Amino acid sequence: MLYLCTTRACAVAEFLRAGNGLAIGPEGLLPRQLFNYGVALDRVLDLTDASILEQLGSAQADLVGEDLSVTRSIGEAAHALGIQAIRSRLATEQDDVLAVFLENLGLGIVVPTLEETWETISDL
Repeated sequence: MLYLCTTRACAVAEFLRAGNGLAIGPEGLLPRQLFNYGVALDRVLDLTDASILEQLGSAQADLVGEDLSVTRSIGEAAHALGIQAIRSRLATEQDDVLAVFLENLGLGIVVPTLEETWETISDL
């Protein structure tokens, strides 16, 4: 699984959330490299679309809460159906994430390019 943020702000928010949950804090996770991914996929489950969530019998709150059972069930089903990725809102509510199932990539394209290196918190 490859988790990609859709914006730089999203990557910063997720980095800070992860770091703040650790005793070493975000500073202890530095340095880090930020990559930009060129992505071309044709089988994406878009959970940012309210009509898709309605068809699944879920709500946005089900996807960002502490209980991971709904997201795990959706992920397992999507993977089994050959879906290449799932697009969803993040718990930080800072943009979206694209969770790519690398095993299902097939003819899809995921190309990383180094954008910047974060040496200090001020680089964020």
